[in-house]
Formats: sequence, C-alpha cells, structure tokens
Amino acid sequence: MFPRSLILPFGRLCLLAAACAVAALPARAQEARRITFNEAVRIGLEQNIALKRAANTAEIQAINVVRERSNRLPNLGFNSSGSQQYGRNFIQSEGRIVNETTEYVGAQVSTGVTVFNGHRDASAVRQARLQHEAAELDVARARQTVVFSVMSTYVNLVERREMIGVQEENLETQRRLLGRIDELVKAGSRPIADLYQQQAEVATAELNLLDAQRAYQISEVNLVQVLQLDPFVRYEFEIPPVDTTLQPAPANLDINDMLRSAFERREDLRASEADIRASEQGIRIARSGLYPRIGLSLGYGTNYSTAARYFTGPNAGEVIGLFDQLDQSRGGSLGLNLNVPIFDRRLTRTNIEQARVQFENSRLALQELQQNIAVQVREAYLDYEMALQRIEATDKQEAAARLALEAAQARYDAAASTLIELSQAQSTYLRAQSDQVRARYNVVFQAKLIDYYLGVLDPSEPLFE
Repeated sequence: MFPRSLILPFGRLCLLAAACAVAALPARAQEARRITFNEAVRIGLEQNIALKRAANTAEIQAINVVRERSNRLPNLGFNSSGSQQYGRNFIQSEGRIVNETTEYVGAQVSTGVTVFNGHRDASAVRQARLQHEAAELDVARARQTVVFSVMSTYVNLVERREMIGVQEENLETQRRLLGRIDELVKAGSRPIADLYQQQAEVATAELNLLDAQRAYQISEVNLVQVLQLDPFVRYEFEIPPVDTTLQPAPANLDINDMLRSAFERREDLRASEADIRASEQGIRIARSGLYPRIGLSLGYGTNYSTAARYFTGPNAGEVIGLFDQLDQSRGGSLGLNLNVPIFDRRLTRTNIEQARVQFENSRLALQELQQNIAVQVREAYLDYEMALQRIEATDKQEAAARLALEAAQARYDAAASTLIELSQAQSTYLRAQSDQVRARYNVVFQAKLIDYYLGVLDPSEPLFE
C-alpha cells in the first residue's frame, strides 16, 4: 500500500497531465489548412461534381463511338454442341433394330456482315462522333464555369476581408474620439451626454466589425462548398496582394467584337451546334428503316455421331471413325439475306417524325442559347462600364467625405458644432469607404464575368493582375 501522502500528489499530477493532453488535442485538431487562390482553382477542377458528371458523359460518348464503329465489322462465332440419345436404332447393314445409346458432336464456325442497311451504320457512327464532340465541349465549358465560380467566390471573400479592415479602422477612430471626448468632458468643455453618445457609437462600431467578420466567415463557408472540401476541417484562404488602384479591363470592349468573339469561342454554343448535326444524323438513322437490308453470312463446320456406320465392305455395321467422320461431314455454307420492309406498323414513320422533332428542338435550343449569350455579353458590357464609372464616383465621394469629416472634427474641437454633426460626418465617410471597396472589387468581378461570357476565361490566369 502506498502512503496517502504520496497518492494524492501523484493523482493530482496524473489529472494535470491528462488535462494538458486533452487541451492539446483540440489545438492540433483545429490546425487550419492554408489554401492559395491557385490551389483553390486546382481543387475546384478536381472536386466539382458537375464537372465530374460532364467528364463521365464524355467518356460514355467515347465508348458509344467505339460501339457504333464495331457494328460495321463482321461478326465471327464458333458454335459447338453435343448430345446423347437413348432408344432404338435400325442398323441397315444388319437388317435389325437394336437398343443403343447414340452420341452426337458437332462444331461450326460462322460469320456475318451487313452489306447494306440504308446507311444506318455510317450515320450512327457520325452521330456518335458528334455527340462525343459535344460532350467534350461541355466539359470545357464546365471547367470554365468551375473556374469562374471559384474566382467570383474568392473575389467576394477578398472584398469582405477588406470590409473588415474598413470596420477595424472605423472602430479605432471611434475609440480615439471617445478618449478625446472623455478628456473634454473632464475638462468641462463638453457635456456628459457627448460621452454617452460616443460610447454608443463605439459599441455600434464593434457590432459592425462583428457583422463584417461574420460576413467574411460566411464567404469562407461558401468557398468551402464551391470547392467541395471536407466540412470538418478548418481552412484559411490566403488573400493575394491586391493593388486596388488597378482597373482590370478586357482586351476589347467593342460590343460587336465581343459578340463575335463569344459566338466563335463559347464551347456551349459549339456543343449546341454539334447537337444539331447529331440530330440530323438521327433523322438519317430513322429513314434507314425505309430501305431494304442485305446481309451476307458464311459458315463452315463438321460433326460426328456414333450412329454413323459403314453400310458395305469388310467394316459394314461398324461405327465410322472420328477423324473419318469429321472429314466426310465437313462442309460450308454461303448465304445472302434480303429483307424488304413492307409494313412495320408505321414504326419507321413514327421514328422519322420523332427524329425531326428532336432536330427542331436542337435548333430551338441553339437559337435560345444565342439569344442568351447576346444578352449576357451586352449586360456584362454595360455593367462593366457602370462599374468603372462607380469607381470614379466613389473616389470623389470618399475624398469629399474625408474632407467633410476633417472639417467636422475641427469644428467639434473648436466647440462650433455638436457631436451629432460629427457622427453624421463619420457615418458618411464610413459609407464612402465601404462603397469604394465594393466598387473596386466589383470591377474585378465584372471583368472576370466578361471573360466567362466570352468563353476566354483561363484557369491559369491570376485572380488580380
């Protein structure tokens, strides 16, 4: 037995060690994974479910091309069968009926090829190729969609991080003013109500900072969702250095050139055009049912049976040997099959009408997409022009609000104005700063949006240039 005087200190030491170990576990578990913008784009391209589905569809279409090509090749098969029969059998050489077991074995090699089926196979191959081309173009567009989604979410994240800086600066300004007012109140040059009012302004600034931090955290959650990351892991997204004086602009802002570029480079538009050509081949496939079909078949085989006997000679009545039977029974066949459709319960006609409707739907989808692209490009162009004008306006607004705040601060220090007037000037300046941040990042977003609508968005390009 250990003395009680030793057990208690030892027990406390064990509890302390256990507590330290437990406290250390969350710290290690909460170590954040840092992700840069380029890594976020890479993860998005690897993890996005819609992109994976598009890639799987393209793979299925590639397999379909191989299958349709194979349908034009001749088939080749080997057929073998064996059986045993029990019962009576008449032996001609002996002139008698006997009860016996008869064994039969046969083998045949056959092949067949379609000579003509109304060009169905050729049309099916062309249709499969066009469908595969459209699927590959859909994958390319899906990649651009993923990149744009990551970019736009990252821009929103950076903007909200800048808004935290604006609110932090405002809080610091309000706290300094609180200290100044406290000195003035103690000196008797300002009423105590100003101190209470400024304390409320500081509390409001603290709440605004909390709201900005929460908005930033929500942006992080949105980015985690876009990247399909593990929700149980904590992440830190590195903010790239940003020169907010730069105004990224597309290479060409002429609206007509932008529309022509979009119609030439948009992968989804080219995919829709490929779908139309595939639908045309679908009509040809359906019309092939109106034509006769010609097939060619070849076969070669032999067989062996224990019922085969010699009829005459010294071996009369004996079963013919295996190799002799295989040689004597071998033979081939050549067949030409002609199938002329006369009445198929209007199945071919309905297939043709269905294919024509599908073709018309493809044409309508192309027209709708062209209209959507035109609207998207024009709206993006106008929004970008407006975003540039907003930058100029917010710069002027921020400069004027800053001067107004300085004047209001000087008047308040000189006891020529009230705290309410100073607070209004501070609120105006804060709104001007916020509007300026939003305007600058909106230009970045609108520039990326134009690249996305034009189909020129490059996954390898930096977020801020």
